[in-house]
Amino acid sequence: MSDQEMLNALKALLKPIQNKLDSLDIKLSEQQIQIDSLRLDMKTSERAIRKDIHQLNDGIDTLVEVMEIKGILPEAK
Repeated sequence: MSDQEMLNALKALLKPIQNKLDSLDIKLSEQQIQIDSLRLDMKTSERAIRKDIHQLNDGIDTLVEVMEIKGILPEAK
């Protein structure tokens, strides 16, 4: 068996292994994309929640001030 034939035989044996490795690499890349997307979704949700909390706090502060002015609540010092 010549060297070229030996190399061709080895390439033929390694081809299925290479295909499986390529497939695993693609699956890992897809999972990384999903993880990155999930992180972005979490950050977006956190920002929206913080904004909602800030708006609620502003509303409560306004309500307290109005109730103090009307004499419903004693003024906080």
